[in-house]
Amino acid sequence: MTLGPRNAERAANRKVHGLTILLAVVFGMGPAVGDIGSCGQEIEPLDPAVFFAVKARIDCIRCGECALSGVPCQSACSAPPATSFLRGCRPLVHDGEVCLHALLHASCDDYLSYTDESHATAPSECQFCPLP
Repeated sequence: MTLGPRNAERAANRKVHGLTILLAVVFGMGPAVGDIGSCGQEIEPLDPAVFFAVKARIDCIRCGECALSGVPCQSACSAPPATSFLRGCRPLVHDGEVCLHALLHASCDDYLSYTDESHATAPSECQFCPLP
């Protein structure tokens, strides 16, 4: 049985489409660059004052972009940021960079959950300190 020109074109398009999906799945399964290791970056402790100041600025900006309000957003925009990590927490600069990157690229729905006053969440990339 032979395919007409239209059917042959459709079959070829389906093959290309299927191959594209397969390549996207295969190459998209691995970790994103920077999510593991530090890509040659020196092992350096994260400065808590710098980290929390930048995080507060990002939180304040994202609260505005997402039209969010409430105590967490007000604190991010006006309260002095923390200057130390919890006892026993010793993140590296790379940990902080990955966390801040996740915050910058989070959706507004995600940010709504990050600023929930009763059950706030955080991106997994920002959970590098054990909770007390």
